[in-house]
Amino acid sequence: MSELKVIVVFDVPVECDWLRTEIRELLKDYGGIFLQYSVYELDLPEKILDRLLEKLEQKLKKCGGRIDVVKPCSRCLKKILVVDTTRL
Repeated sequence: MSELKVIVVFDVPVECDWLRTEIRELLKDYGGIFLQYSVYELDLPEKILDRLLEKLEQKLKKCGGRIDVVKPCSRCLKKILVVDTTRL
């Protein structure tokens, strides 16, 4: 099973900060790598990604918000530029 690289970006209402924590923990449980406040990178097989999306949708229904899942193709992945000074 080949893995897909996905970027998950999410936002929840301020009054639902507890939900942000739940979503972060779920993404980490699936091997998510923290990139920024509400942005994670994951490498997952399609079936596992589908399962994760179902769980994310269930969580989001508790309080509302938005989750964007970006699945760049291999060609687009090569074009992503990263400036990262945290590893100097």
